[in-house]
Amino acid sequence: MKRIIVLSLILGLGFSFGSLTEAKEVEVRFTGITMTSDTYMLGVGWSNVIRKYLPGVKMTVLAKGGTTKLLRGMVNKKWETAYIGSPHLECARKGILLFEKEKAYSKERYYDPTRALFAVVTGWCNYPVRADSDIRFIGDLKGKRVHFGNPGGFGGIMTQGVLKAHGLDLDKGDYKAMYLKTSQAIDQLRDKAGLDDALVWGGIPQPLIVDLSLKTPVRLISMTKEGWNRFQKEFVVGPYTLLKTLTPQQLNEAYKGGVVNTEPVYTWSVPLMVVVRKEMDQKLIYDMVKVFWEHLDEVKTVSKQLETLTLEGALQNLSAPFHPGALKYYKEIGAVK
Repeated sequence: MKRIIVLSLILGLGFSFGSLTEAKEVEVRFTGITMTSDTYMLGVGWSNVIRKYLPGVKMTVLAKGGTTKLLRGMVNKKWETAYIGSPHLECARKGILLFEKEKAYSKERYYDPTRALFAVVTGWCNYPVRADSDIRFIGDLKGKRVHFGNPGGFGGIMTQGVLKAHGLDLDKGDYKAMYLKTSQAIDQLRDKAGLDDALVWGGIPQPLIVDLSLKTPVRLISMTKEGWNRFQKEFVVGPYTLLKTLTPQQLNEAYKGGVVNTEPVYTWSVPLMVVVRKEMDQKLIYDMVKVFWEHLDEVKTVSKQLETLTLEGALQNLSAPFHPGALKYYKEIGAVK
């Protein structure tokens, strides 16, 4: 009888230990571009609601640089999520631009394993310059030292297309392109130490531009309407881009007078897709997406840059299929058929 009791206890304890193992917390590493960008702030807000409403899941928010780097890290399992622009992933599918050297396998390696959760259209490309410079429009960058964004990012490729649409050709030496981390570019711009403009992704107010404007007045340079039309029609992924118009009133309110534009600023944006690997657990993705959208108001409280985020806008112009877990949620609420 004693042996039977002991065996029963052992089996009971074994069952308990198995339950504890199954209940182990799941960590999801979420990657944004920079710690001041809307991409990172979204991760902070999402991690807050996951911690509050989704026990057993922990979201760790990281800043890892340009979107192509984020995509590569995601498919190579360095982290679970990434941002990639709709046109950028299309480049991977076709093996063009930044993926041209990987054309033989870029679709299989990057496009095929990737599934979308939703897109973020709360940010755009800001090109700040010192207000005491003579640079007011993109075309004024002729002969200047132009920031092309984070090393490995797609912002430089897009900016090259923007400048070409305004008559400036990098291959002809019309300007000098420089890849730097965004924070370093802001430092150089402030100190007149190597750059004439900066490329800063995000909504308004963008913290790096706020910081710069507190030390020296800033101007955001603008595309022309003609340049925008050429960019969208002639640049290989131009059709995936969106025109963003910033009014002087918006800029004045956001930057408390530190940004001195008196005319509208025209610039470009793209849908930045939040993507995961297609083999990620369907229930986990379903739960994460559901928590995000059902508590969107709480997510938005972490940054004014997220104020314009909506479900309707987040499901448009995607170039990757939905992850099955996300698709299940969207079908349940009638957002997609």
